[in-house]
Amino acid sequence: MKIKSILIATALIAFSPFASADLNCRTDSFDTTRCNDGTTYRTDSFGTTRDNQGNSWRTDSFGTTRDNQGNSWRTDQFGTTRGSDGTTCRTDSFGTMRCN
Repeated sequence: MKIKSILIATALIAFSPFASADLNCRTDSFDTTRCNDGTTYRTDSFGTTRDNQGNSWRTDSFGTTRDNQGNSWRTDQFGTTRGSDGTTCRTDSFGTMRCN
């Protein structure tokens, strides 16, 4: 479950407009995460997360998440996620993710 959360958070970092405070996502009883921007995410039994727009993510044994477009992200011990595209995101104690 933790890996799935990391993959979905990475997906949100990569493809969602974080400038908008209106982005909300929920996971239903079928383990599908749906966001109010129309994006849905599902993780298969192999640990690959796919969205409804043709993107996919997988985290390797070193904790690096890579997508099907060649980007990668890694979260450090302080909870900061850094992307190969220069994106840096941090989740605060209230669960709000902020990226720059």
